[in-house]
Amino acid sequence: MRELTKSMLSFSWAMPLYGMKQMLNLSFPRDMSRPFGEATDGFNAVTGAAREQLGATLKSLFDAGDQVQRGLVDVAFSFGFGAFDPNAWMRMGSDAMKGMGQVGQRAAGAMAAGPPPMAGPPPAAAPPPRAAGPQASGWGPV
Repeated sequence: MRELTKSMLSFSWAMPLYGMKQMLNLSFPRDMSRPFGEATDGFNAVTGAAREQLGATLKSLFDAGDQVQRGLVDVAFSFGFGAFDPNAWMRMGSDAMKGMGQVGQRAAGAMAAGPPPMAGPPPAAAPPPRAAGPQASGWGPV
């Protein structure tokens, strides 16, 4: 029982550290020709080790589910779902920054040019001056 407890605690300590290592691998890839290669290799190694611990029946179940998941990912990427592609995220961010620069340049140019000329009908003529004489008081004609 003591060894089982030690094993379980070691496993529960190793998993968050492994997750941290994988996040670092994804955030700071060492090999830019394969930016996700180290993380992919690590996930495959842990998956393989876990798979080897399964019995024949559970291995078959795992393999079937794994094929379905991998097929769904292939389908999603074949339809061009950029939401799943981190490279697309980076391109969108870069494009957005370029667009923001262009918007800023246009706004600065517009402000330097001054306000645009007024469009629409000319202003109405001023009303004629009132005749001099007694001014009506009270409510007037209602």
